[in-house]
Amino acid sequence: RRRAAIFGGAPGVGVELGVRVLHHCFPRGSLLLRRLRHGVSRPPLQHWEATPSTPPSLRYALLKANVDEMELVQLGLTLFDAFGHLPDIGTGGRVGYVWEFNFREFDVRRDPHAPDSIDLLRSSGIDFDRLPRFGIDSGDFAALLCRSGLVAHCRFCRPLSARWIAFHGCYDFAYLIKVLGNGTPLPDTLEEFLGLVNLLFGETVDLKYMMFGCEGLSGGLESVASTLGATPSWEVASSWLR
Repeated sequence: RRRAAIFGGAPGVGVELGVRVLHHCFPRGSLLLRRLRHGVSRPPLQHWEATPSTPPSLRYALLKANVDEMELVQLGLTLFDAFGHLPDIGTGGRVGYVWEFNFREFDVRRDPHAPDSIDLLRSSGIDFDRLPRFGIDSGDFAALLCRSGLVAHCRFCRPLSARWIAFHGCYDFAYLIKVLGNGTPLPDTLEEFLGLVNLLFGETVDLKYMMFGCEGLSGGLESVASTLGATPSWEVASSWLR
């Protein structure tokens, strides 16, 4: 499997081509490609930590405070059909592709951050010196993502027949909503936030929530994958979702 790491470039050709390829790999009106798995990088800084006893409303307030303040660093998208096949982009199945989109809004020299989190991201291959100049503009990405049909762009539209799959995906969807809203703060209440998730993404599945009913499964995504004998094969599907 190969990762297509996409930067914006001078005219934004990289991100537009990347999203067009995603759209091409998603046949409109077809139920064959039913799932999306995406991994959004963890926020560089978290001021507060929720505990198991924290009420849902307060958990959301903590999430909102973090997401409103922080910028998205990287978005990973993995598309696959009902049989688990990745897009091969004309290689006849010899190579499957996943995508990473690197954004320009976060500046490690300017924005507050936790050094250990930045070190982890650097060790995973993110070049923070290049992001402000060569990273993708999140507004351009949001416009192209809406045009792709993978998310709804108005209250009267529905996304194409895809299922979004995440692992502990509250921050994933929160950051995507922020990007799609051009940096607008998240809704004030949990109920409004969940309504927006349903409007924009349609059917969503959170594996972290589902595994609570599965004996022997616990911990982060890498731990669950190891227990099931499904070792992750690409970075963005594992290290960002611990």
